[in-house]
Amino acid sequence: MKTAVVLTLLFSSATAVARSLPADAALDHCLNDATTTLAINQCYATANQAWDQEMNWQYEKQMKTLTGEAKSKLRNAQRAWLSYRDSWLAASRSQLATQGTLGSVALSVQGLSLVRNQALMLQSLGKGSCANPDDC
Repeated sequence: MKTAVVLTLLFSSATAVARSLPADAALDHCLNDATTTLAINQCYATANQAWDQEMNWQYEKQMKTLTGEAKSKLRNAQRAWLSYRDSWLAASRSQLATQGTLGSVALSVQGLSLVRNQALMLQSLGKGSCANPDDC
């Protein structure tokens, strides 16, 4: 029961934040058709790949506009974030391993959420603010 509640919260938070983005719309469509845990994980893997490409594009876009210390700080921050992401997912994987197939779905949702959020954070650097999600 506890796992079902956590997964419901994860699913709703991952898809409710910005449905207007193409990767999120594709994820919603994919999840509507998914009937197995494997299919659900594949949906999240595809969305994760799309958001990873967006994150990399946003990072490169920012790096082209920055110079000197600001560029160095962003590079260091992104490297630190990559290390954080990997550490977080490793810690989650070890804890969720005991939760069977639902644990794998929760891990997929977490991975997507981390990458998606970082892509939006990088995007916000160019816009100056993400106080309003419509601005990002």
